Amino acid sequence: MSRGEGKVVCVTGASGYIGSWLVKLLLERGYIGKATVRDSSDPKKTDHLLALDGAKERLHLFKANLLEEGSFDAVIDGCERVFHTASPVIVSVTDP
Repeated sequence: MSRGEGKVVCVTGASGYIGSWLVKLLLERGYIGKATVRDSSDPKKTDHLLALDGAKERLHLFKANLLEEGSFDAVIDGCERVFHTASPVIVSVTDP
């Protein structure tokens, strides 16, 4: 039995470099993963996660945005651990 078997964890910002490596490691160890991304319908942000070993069986993607209050509440509910790697993206350019 792997050490994470049956345990539910969440990785915020899962489409990013650090987040995606965490998801990979956690799946390899048998965890059930809840992963947040800003746009769950964007294949550029999700395909690499869905291709990981164990993802079809144990990875669930959720749309969440740090700038939207409460968007993480339901996702982290029931998780044993949360790995918070998400970062808000604020772009305000008047003259690039």
